[in-house]
Amino acid sequence: MQKHLKHSGSFGLMCVIAGAAAVCACGGSDSSDENGGSGGSEAKTFFETKVFDSMSATCKECHATGKSGAPVFLGNNADISYTAIEGFPGLISTPSVSPIMQKGIHSGPALTSTQEDLIKKWLALEVTERKLGADPGVPKNLRAAFKAFGNCMDYARWVELKLQTIAATNTDDNQGQCTSCHNQGLASFWASGGTLVAQNQKQADDNAMMFLKLRKFPYVQRLVVGRVNGEGSFDGIESARRMLDKGTEAQQAQANTHPRFALSSELANNLQTFVTETISNVAANRCQNAQLPDGGPDADPDLYAPP
Repeated sequence: MQKHLKHSGSFGLMCVIAGAAAVCACGGSDSSDENGGSGGSEAKTFFETKVFDSMSATCKECHATGKSGAPVFLGNNADISYTAIEGFPGLISTPSVSPIMQKGIHSGPALTSTQEDLIKKWLALEVTERKLGADPGVPKNLRAAFKAFGNCMDYARWVELKLQTIAATNTDDNQGQCTSCHNQGLASFWASGGTLVAQNQKQADDNAMMFLKLRKFPYVQRLVVGRVNGEGSFDGIESARRMLDKGTEAQQAQANTHPRFALSSELANNLQTFVTETISNVAANRCQNAQLPDGGPDADPDLYAPP
């Protein structure tokens, strides 16, 4: 039996984007959003005429297809893409908060200076039209960023995205599931549970344990890592991609002996979505309703304490 969750807040339904061409809109581009503003008008026109072609040239390969676990928010044309971006929490926000601007170099290229200028102008228009709040700032160092990310992780969203099943991922050549080595935190990764729908208290506790452990150092590093700027100063956090890339290390020269594995495309996409959403929620101060598992493994107060 799946456990109840703490707190009363709930997440709104996100749009489901199938490939590059099909987008289910969470409200039209002219409707009011949850922040009280409305999309469209000058901001939407600027995106469609100035931003889309520029972004699409370097971003569409991954963000229209989900390649390498990238979140999908671009489509075949500007209108579809705008609707998808509206439905993806946090992308439309102040430039210093939006993941579009803050991603930096990742599995794809960083934005060019021209792209940055266009996107900044577009987001500034969106912030004005939607009456979005001012930039809340970012954590000042990596320790604070890890803590803020862990505090903002939401168990309801984790379960909705089926991320509790990552622990049951099988390795190649029948060398066992992730839980066979990591169920007690070996090698700075905690993987316990793995059951899609918990049938008893132990299964529910094991599922919850992985989530609770990943909120805290050192395990949180499997979700996010720090980023520095050109001067070597702390510049925020981004997806670690550790769970996605670890399974292919055996193919690299001088690799360790970790068995090969691959997350399903669904789980890979969902994991990236969860991390991106949580980083965005931290930056925009939207963590007040983040939920924890109810009661937890043996109701251990240390697990429920802030990271």
